[in-house]
Amino acid sequence: MHMDKIMILTTSKFERLVKNRVAQEMMVQNVSLEKDLAQKQADITYLQNQINPHFLYNTLECIRGQALNEGMDDLADTVKALALFFRYNISVKGTVVSFEEELKNLENYISIQQYRFKNKFTMHVDIEPEEKKQILVCRLPKLCLQPLVENAILHAFNEITTGGRVTLKAFCTDGNLSIVVADNGSGMSPEQLKKLDASIHAEHVEEGKEHGIGLHNVNRRIQLLFGKEYGLSVKSFSGIGTFVEVFLPMRTEPFDEE
Repeated sequence: MHMDKIMILTTSKFERLVKNRVAQEMMVQNVSLEKDLAQKQADITYLQNQINPHFLYNTLECIRGQALNEGMDDLADTVKALALFFRYNISVKGTVVSFEEELKNLENYISIQQYRFKNKFTMHVDIEPEEKKQILVCRLPKLCLQPLVENAILHAFNEITTGGRVTLKAFCTDGNLSIVVADNGSGMSPEQLKKLDASIHAEHVEEGKEHGIGLHNVNRRIQLLFGKEYGLSVKSFSGIGTFVEVFLPMRTEPFDEE
């Protein structure tokens, strides 16, 4: 009787072990299957993204050609800038690029917005000649500059029709790179600035809050890449304008992400 109880217990334990092992194996297989499905979905998405830009670029090139035939050179130049802007944004190239690449993308963005808003604003880039060569090869997160200028155009100049001015100044300081985007727009009150600053440095930002989400994204990516000591800072004065500073290490060597 005692042996029968031992056998029952041993058999029960064995069954549990087998059951657990089967469950573990099924879990491993499910994880493997999910990974395969995720990879297949990623492959499909990648192929779709290859098809859609191809159609987009061809369409834009047709529009550009028609504009040139009609003598609409300004429109043709804007369409070309739009195609280059989309190509840069959609590109599967890594998350880190050179300052020069970012600047070219920003110039295309400015061309599009100046055609759209006509004489609403002007854009100026200020880099000291003796520092320019070093700054142009400096590494920074992709799509880092354009959101800063977009923020100025959409928010600082929303009450004017002409006379807006955006200045981008880049300079070296103690082995680091500072990029200041300044505008002569409406500026912010201390309360508005406090809210924006909190939004920039928050862990998460609600999707509905457009003002600040782009700056939050830039700040977050800089800090993930370089550390908490780097990122964005904002100063603003009501009726005078806003100054957004990007603080980065002077990193000129390519990253693994490139």
